[in-house]
Order: sequence, then C-alpha cells, then structure tokens
Amino acid sequence: MSNYRGRAALTLVLRSIGWLVAALIIVVATYLTAAVVLGALAVNTSFVETADGIPIYLRTNGVHAELILPTRAAKVDWSVEHPATHMRALTAPLQWVAFGWGDRGFFGQTPTWADLRAQTAVTALSGTGPGAMHVEYIESPRSYRAREIKLSREQYARLVAYVRASFARDPAGRIQRAALPGYFAHDAFYEARDGYKFWYTCNDWVRKALKETGVRTPLWSPFDTALFYQLQKINK
Repeated sequence: MSNYRGRAALTLVLRSIGWLVAALIIVVATYLTAAVVLGALAVNTSFVETADGIPIYLRTNGVHAELILPTRAAKVDWSVEHPATHMRALTAPLQWVAFGWGDRGFFGQTPTWADLRAQTAVTALSGTGPGAMHVEYIESPRSYRAREIKLSREQYARLVAYVRASFARDPAGRIQRAALPGYFAHDAFYEARDGYKFWYTCNDWVRKALKETGVRTPLWSPFDTALFYQLQKINK
C-alpha cells in the first residue's frame, strides 16, 4: 500500500510539473505572438517628419532602446537638471544626451549582459522593484545603431514633457539621483516614477514616448525590433 501511495504521489508531482511547464510555454508563446502581431500594427500612421525640424534619434544596443535628444534645442537645456557634475568624469555637457528607462535593480546588477542573472530578470519582470532613468551624454548619435527622426517644435515639446514626467521628483519638484554607479564616465542614474512590468518594458517606454509625440509607432513593443520596423515605414 505504501509503495502504491508513493507511486501515486510521484505521478501527481510529475503531472503538476508537466502542467506548469506547458503553462509556461503557452504564456511565452502568447507573449511572443502578441509582440509580433501588435508590433506590425501601427498608430500615428499619418506622421511625416518635419524637413527642417529638431533631430532626435532612436538608438539600440540590440536589446535596449533609448532616445537621443539634443542637449540644447528649442529653449530646452537638459544640462540644467542633468549637469556634468552628476556624471562620473565629465567636465562639460556634450552635444547630445540619451534617455532610457528600466528596472532599477536590473540597471544596477547588469552593467554587461555577461552579468545577467535569472533572479535579476525574474525580479524585473515581476514588477516588484522600482524603476530608474538612465541619462548619458554622447558626442554623436551616429556612433550607435540609431535612426534619426525630425520633429516639429510642438512635437518636440510633447516629447520633452513625457521624458521629464518619467523622473521621480521630491516635493520641491527636483529630480532625485539614484544610488547606482554609472556605466561610463559620462552617464548617471535617476529615480523613476514607474516600475518595470513584463508588459511595460524599457522598449515600450520608448514606444509610448514616440506615440505621445505623434510619431508612427507599433501598438505594443516589448522588444526594440518593432520600433525600428515602424520607423522605416514613415513617409518621407
């Protein structure tokens, strides 16, 4: 009788594991399918770049996308809130500044992809940790895999408002530095308002920024591929 009960318990455990694995496969497959389908559908399809507009760039390292904006343009000076003194070793702001958003723990514990750990990724996807903003001064957007987009002044103003609203602020309205070391000599981290979720990723933060600006974007973009795909379809 005891052997029978033992075999029955083992069978139940194995079946439970099988159901969990099957459920995980279904969830991942559904997620990837949704990313492909919604990434192929666009909003702001009538967007046309402004010929003499303000240039911004979308850059990627192949996984994580960020926005590159001019440090000073259209009466906006990013160096006021992000002075060179916030960076590890920068004497003066450079011509361009990149903005990215993501999970605070992931930023801090994964300076390179070789440092990625399963626990870090799971925590980020769970949405239990706070977010962070990454700000980096750069000399030229063309040093990266990037796509230029030219905006009108009104569109650029909407983008500026979106980026500024992504930073957590104290009661006096000041941005808050995050206790994270920068990756380079010319970047820094700041506290963010929102936390990372598996449906709201660093790339979807960029998608939402471009959407609210009026730029052609996918309906959803947890990965960077759909962002560049929709930008390629913009009518010149």
